[in-house]
Amino acid sequence: MYTFENGLRKVAPYFSEFSVRIKQRWEGKTLVELQTTEFGESAAVVEQAIRHHRLFIETNQGKKKHTQQTIKGWDSLATRPLDRFDVIHSLQHRHEPSVGDLPWTVIHEDDDLLVISKPPGIPTHPTGNYHYNSITEIVKFDRQLANVWPTHRLDKATAGVLILAKNQKAGKYYQQLFSENKQLVTKEYFARVKGEFPQGTHLVNCPIFSVMSTQGHIRPVNADELMANSSTIFTRVSYDPTSNQSVVKCQPVTGKTHQIRIHLRNVGFPIANDYLYHPVNEGFINHEVNKLSCSIELELYRRLFRVHPEFGQLQSADKLPEALQKGTIDLYSITNWYHDSALRSEVERLKSLRSQSFEKLKADYDTKCLECGKQLLTTDRDLSDQAIWLHAFKYHYQGNPNICFEDDIPSWAKPNFIE
Repeated sequence: MYTFENGLRKVAPYFSEFSVRIKQRWEGKTLVELQTTEFGESAAVVEQAIRHHRLFIETNQGKKKHTQQTIKGWDSLATRPLDRFDVIHSLQHRHEPSVGDLPWTVIHEDDDLLVISKPPGIPTHPTGNYHYNSITEIVKFDRQLANVWPTHRLDKATAGVLILAKNQKAGKYYQQLFSENKQLVTKEYFARVKGEFPQGTHLVNCPIFSVMSTQGHIRPVNADELMANSSTIFTRVSYDPTSNQSVVKCQPVTGKTHQIRIHLRNVGFPIANDYLYHPVNEGFINHEVNKLSCSIELELYRRLFRVHPEFGQLQSADKLPEALQKGTIDLYSITNWYHDSALRSEVERLKSLRSQSFEKLKADYDTKCLECGKQLLTTDRDLSDQAIWLHAFKYHYQGNPNICFEDDIPSWAKPNFIE
């Protein structure tokens, strides 16, 4: 399944089946329009998949008094608009991106749990283009296990404590335990940030959102009811004047995607090597895309801060109970998202830049798969720049003294670290 070369873990191409129900925004599009606009496939590749019956439709799913029908072939699907009762079936020839061939280590193991130190740059579980090159699949392969179940989430770029269950019963139990008792879960991270972080302990309470460069929309899409209680506690650990960088301990009280990274950026102390939220490495893949995306997000946050200045400030940690009681805001209205022509123009430029960047990557490699006709991306790229200085150091469930796991402190968080 895996091959290892040039410091990378690679997966040979393989076929995989999946099905998906139609989303509302897909209705009325043809299969070709959907696959090209939403998933970035070329029209030629989509046509080939339809002609070879690797991409087809089952219709009348869930429609009363109608018999389900399977629709296959180019003549039937080329111009047919998608219907809300359709289910798309696809037999995909998958080409997974490589990940770093980095070791994972065991922090704790018993009959039910396998607690590991996850390496950076590897997704926790199968997602998007990654399946076998996710840490759950890698652990299964390395340990020859039938399955493992992640009990909580850890971002792809983040390293550190990850609690896996070794059986389904334990997986269900711990997932439910942690999700239903969030107030009893304490997570601690180390981050290395740009600038001299103020001494002491501080609260950042600010809504979390991002701009998707592929479709040009805000995530989450229900930003008209965006939760305003997202909160993180930060404590300065050390400051190095030579590099003008600080090590900060981070305790996310809520758990939004990229919360620590976005909160640190928004108060002026971004993680020093964060390619998404502090894009300064011009050699990084998609650097210009990340740079423009970050610029648009910061402008949206500036507009938010004009209405709610407290969201852009370091506050006293004593204000945490008040912050957690906050309701929702209408981000679209506050930022004039839909009606500001200059802003919409920048978002369109972002989408175009993302598309151009993707096409350039394919053109640079200039290789097509003989099996499925896809234009391929190289699997030999150095991925060391996908590791950022954010490490999940501790996971503690206060309801059980035995559920308290710590990892080693990363080298970049120790005194006298030299980059």
